[in-house]
Amino acid sequence: MKKILIIGIILFSILSENIFAQKVQLGIFVDPKISWMTPDSKSVDKADSKIGVNVGLSIDNYFAPNYAFSTGISINKVGGNLIFDNLKYISIHGNVDSLVAGSTLEYNLQYINIPLGLKLKTNEIGYFTFYTNLGLNTGINIKSTGTSELNSLEKENINDEIKLLDLGYYIGGGAEYSLGGNSSITVGFTYTNGFIDITKPGNNKVVLSNIALRIGVLF
Repeated sequence: MKKILIIGIILFSILSENIFAQKVQLGIFVDPKISWMTPDSKSVDKADSKIGVNVGLSIDNYFAPNYAFSTGISINKVGGNLIFDNLKYISIHGNVDSLVAGSTLEYNLQYINIPLGLKLKTNEIGYFTFYTNLGLNTGINIKSTGTSELNSLEKENINDEIKLLDLGYYIGGGAEYSLGGNSSITVGFTYTNGFIDITKPGNNKVVLSNIALRIGVLF
């Protein structure tokens, strides 16, 4: 756990090394979200989505009045539910166990998120500015648990089933309401779609996606 946090801090430092010498806008945010997992196997079905939350710090480095490089760091709680039509072998607390055919496994995943992208803004209209952003998001897994009522599992450790890294693209947009000076309130939506398998070799390919409501304060 400590090693993973150190990796996240190092990556964040690299991304932000030169930012503070330029025009920068910082922000804090909370993103309520709905996430889901999509498998590529006919014997594994996507089930219910999960409600999660992403909380963190944003950094917008403006290289022109209406254009910025965006990054930040956050703790992202996501997951999803998968139904396994066949017997499923799974590593729980480092030991191999099995889920009976027809089992639903609820994944509860926690990542350190480090996005890197572009933010495009309009000029101020009244007290409002409108923006769109897009880029890549890297997630570093720090916790993975699984729950299956049919197999009497309750938030069991399944770290051995989930890869350390997730990578996806994001696109979103919203509005900022000026509070005076550099301060503003921001509200928007972001869609994130993974494009690499988040599960370890031996499992079916599964990608993670979510849609989030961004609520934050910029200063």
